[in-house]
Amino acid sequence: MSAFKLNVVRDNVIKEITASADESILHALREAGYTEPDAPCGGKGLCKKCNVRVTGKVKSVETGETKDVIEEELLSCRYEPASDLTVILAASTQMNVAVHGAEDLDAGGSGLGFAVDIGTTTVASFLYDLETGKSLGKLGDRNAQRSYGADVISRINACSEGKLPVLAKAIRTQLTGMAGKLCDSAYRSTREITQITVAGNTTIQHLFAELSPVNIGVAPFTPESLFGDHRPSSECLPDLDADADVYMTPAVAGYVGGDITAGMYASGCDKAEGLWLYIDIGTNGEMALGNKNGYVSCATAAGPAFEGAEIACGMDGSPGAIDKVKVADGDVAVHVIGDIQAKGVCGSGLIDAIACMLQLGVIAETGRMLNADELPEKLAKRIFKTEDGFNAFMLKDGIYIAAQDVREVQLAKAAIRAGAETLLETQGKTASDITALVIAGGFGSYMDKLSALAIGLLPEVNPDIIRHVGNAAGAGAVIALTEDGRKAMEEFTKEVGYLELSSSSEFMENYVEYMGFE
Repeated sequence: MSAFKLNVVRDNVIKEITASADESILHALREAGYTEPDAPCGGKGLCKKCNVRVTGKVKSVETGETKDVIEEELLSCRYEPASDLTVILAASTQMNVAVHGAEDLDAGGSGLGFAVDIGTTTVASFLYDLETGKSLGKLGDRNAQRSYGADVISRINACSEGKLPVLAKAIRTQLTGMAGKLCDSAYRSTREITQITVAGNTTIQHLFAELSPVNIGVAPFTPESLFGDHRPSSECLPDLDADADVYMTPAVAGYVGGDITAGMYASGCDKAEGLWLYIDIGTNGEMALGNKNGYVSCATAAGPAFEGAEIACGMDGSPGAIDKVKVADGDVAVHVIGDIQAKGVCGSGLIDAIACMLQLGVIAETGRMLNADELPEKLAKRIFKTEDGFNAFMLKDGIYIAAQDVREVQLAKAAIRAGAETLLETQGKTASDITALVIAGGFGSYMDKLSALAIGLLPEVNPDIIRHVGNAAGAGAVIALTEDGRKAMEEFTKEVGYLELSSSSEFMENYVEYMGFE
């Protein structure tokens, strides 16, 4: 009998439980001692009260049909797990941060291990008992550096203006606080932490280490370090145990950092057969193509559109964000995080919205948003003019997609798609040769793969070969808490090459080609 892991989120505390494949999610929650969600009908599917939000693959109790869902609200008594799941029992008061993906470690260490994935937008942290190898907790939050810009270029510019010490202090203080919260929840002391691992893109790793990332912002984009090294916590996290070892996961280049190598390793890229395309989608689109015999990687500047920035009604994935949009009866229907009045639209909702608007003919293949008199009545009612005189499409409660938002998505998706197609071309391959398309990253964890395919964000592959791996970088950072894990990751990184796209004519040609929605 198959068993799966459920990461259950309640009041910002995550607990891992086990669920059998032939038992409902509700049953698994009950077996683990949870008293929610309410199920007045006893789990018979009649009262419709046992709603939870689920990420992963689930199977319908009635039909046996499986489907991949991303934070979709489901009746917990009507679905069984068909993979490891993240189950949210109550609306979070914080931004939704992907923390699923990390597993238990081999036993035999000593003290506590604290692993972090520092993303441009979010930070995910993990606490482990190294003696038993068991997880003691996981915690996610917004990156404390965001006030200095949504993307790495903004933060590099801030460093050129003398803000490096401030940015370093911000993230170090945040990590110290997260470690404290995790230890408090586990009834342990931060003084027990003996090993700390940090994964992040190359710029973020520089900021944490208080190394200047300014050279990464200009050609030839040379970083001060590619990491894969150790330093005492007294240098960077002095409020934790001063004798703890801090390990920075190894980077490949200025724009392919330790988060990518950690994520690739954690996702099994080192053992891959066939042809794998690994993509981490965020403010940058880092990707790698290859298999167990080696990879070639690259990075594209997607911009912060998918993180909700530079979008008229954009926001992060916190309560009030429209995170899902579907076509329903010739119109659109939306889902709002927290089931409250919509406050904006986050990245996953933005991609869904564009895909739906394309399907309904609201957006032409060129990206032009049609006028009201060119659309059926249901859709025409949603079209209005913004203050600058351009068309916009109302989603719900005053939250809309503006014509400029469509343009921002075109720019972002063209960059990512062009990077992937350029990698394929340099290796003499096409999309049909890809045997697995692995999507990682905080945003990628919540992105609907069918919507991503519909707007041309991903190469044209069979949806069945696309798989979400959650916070793979965080899982890799956890693996690096052990000496064997660190050594294996370093050996793997040696087999990851790098392709600089800024001087690639093929990339520029692809970028122009994939700007539209054809």
